[in-house]
Amino acid sequence: MNTDSGNTLAQVAQQLQALQRRVDQLESVEAIRALRARYHTLVNEDQGPRLYELFAPDASVIYNGRPEVFGREAIRTFFENFPVQYARQFIHQHEVSVDGDTGTGQSYLDGRPVHGGKSFYVVGRFDDAYVRIDGRWYFKKVVLTVHYMIEAAEHWETLLPMTKKAEAV
Repeated sequence: MNTDSGNTLAQVAQQLQALQRRVDQLESVEAIRALRARYHTLVNEDQGPRLYELFAPDASVIYNGRPEVFGREAIRTFFENFPVQYARQFIHQHEVSVDGDTGTGQSYLDGRPVHGGKSFYVVGRFDDAYVRIDGRWYFKKVVLTVHYMIEAAEHWETLLPMTKKAEAV
């Protein structure tokens, strides 16, 4: 009888461990999706220079064939000097895989940037690597591949709130 009881406890312990792994996996996927969403919230709220906050200290960024940028401080400088004045970005089909404290993801970009005073449509793909540091998920690597970018027939660059605020000053 004690043997059955021991087996039952061992089985419950195994089931508990399996459930803990599954919960961690699900929580990690959701945290990574929230990280990707935060990235685009910062862009859409004209806070692009803050994007570096979402990256691991040793992370890197490659934007559409530009040279790879290494390290959080270099990433800060990269986004502070990025040539897009304003952008609104929408992400689709964010697929995430997690393995312990690392993960990968892909998502598609549908963007509306303003560059050189002109409005554009841009379509591309983000390929990401993620890392969990002290319980928090960060970007380890972000690669943006632009499929196409075309000037828009309708121009919204004068409609963005930042432009209106700048003109009022």
